[in-house]
This record gives sequence, structure tokens and C-alpha cells, in this order.
Amino acid sequence: MYLSRLQLDPRHKQARTDLANPYELHATLCHAFAEANQTPPRFLWRAEEGKIPTVLVQSVEMPNWEKLTQRFPGYFAQRPESKPIPLEHLQPGQVLRFRLRANPTVTRKDPHNPEKRKRHGLKDVEAQLEWLSRQGRKGGFAVLGAMVAQSERVRMFKHTGGSPIVLQSVLYEGHLRITDLEAFKNTLTGGLGHAKALGFGLLSVARG
Repeated sequence: MYLSRLQLDPRHKQARTDLANPYELHATLCHAFAEANQTPPRFLWRAEEGKIPTVLVQSVEMPNWEKLTQRFPGYFAQRPESKPIPLEHLQPGQVLRFRLRANPTVTRKDPHNPEKRKRHGLKDVEAQLEWLSRQGRKGGFAVLGAMVAQSERVRMFKHTGGSPIVLQSVLYEGHLRITDLEAFKNTLTGGLGHAKALGFGLLSVARG
């Protein structure tokens, strides 16, 4: 598994377009994994706020960021950094710091059509934290302590002029303990929750 750190130049037209629309950013990132006529492998990513716009990309395959440099000269503010993520150091019972931007949801029956079920974003902080705990029980970890560092509803457009898609975006930070090593490794590689292609679900962990 590989982790890439990308710093985008906000003066670049394509970079500004991508930073304003997760659909566009995902499409741009795909160029580093596959040709235009190929289906790219799944990968996780998260945009980080800061003085220089930064995007973290986690993938099973090694990306080729030179393709983006050739396609969009000047897109990156600095040369992309990619490094392997060793998973063999992980152990059951290990305590790790984590950071996660997720789209916590619950599925309920549609009141207008009981045969259908609709996904709803969770707005209440307590419900958001309960969602994270449930994900942990399925994903091989126990949440020891967590806080919601940011919670907001974000609007995005898949197509120009189309109807907006509204998602609940929640940034979690805290500590976890690994309870099931194999399940936890699957969580790291596969991500948590829905809307992964739109920048959600990447669980970043570190010692401490």
C-alpha cells in the first residue's frame, strides 16, 4: 500500500477546478493510475486544509504522478511524495492516533414509498460518534476517544447545470485500539463509509 502527498498550486486553473469539485478532483487523480480507456483501481483520498492545498492519496498500486505533470504542467506546487505504508508493524491491542473524514449515514424507509430506503446524513454529534463506534466494531478497532473536529453539509455537482448532491462531511480525530488485525488491515485499505470516490473514508493512523 502507498501513501502520496500532493500539494496543488491554487494559481493553476485545473487545480482550482479540482479543489472546488470532488468529482473533478477524483477524475484528475485517476490519470495517475490508468489510461483514459482503462478503469482505474480503487483508491482513497482526502483534501487537507492549509496554506498550500494538500491532497493525501492512499492506494494499493503505486501511482504515476508524472502523468499529471505532463497532462497539467504547473498543477503541483511541489513534486509529489509517495511512500510505501508497511502494515506488518501493526499488532492486536496496539493503540494509534487516527484522523478520518467520513460521510456518516443511516438508512431509513422512504415515508413516500415504504418499499424504498433512503440514506440520510447524520447531523447530531452524538449520532456521528455512535456511527464511528459501529464502524469500528465491524472494522477491527475500538474507539478509545474521539472528537468531531469539523461537521458540515457540502454541496457538489457531478455535472455542470445538474442538481446538487448534498453530503454530511465529518472530520474525526482521536485514538483507537486494534481489536482484529486482519479486519483492521481491510479497513485501512478499503476505507470507511460511503462516498469514498469523493474524498471520504481514508483512515489515517499513526503511533502516539
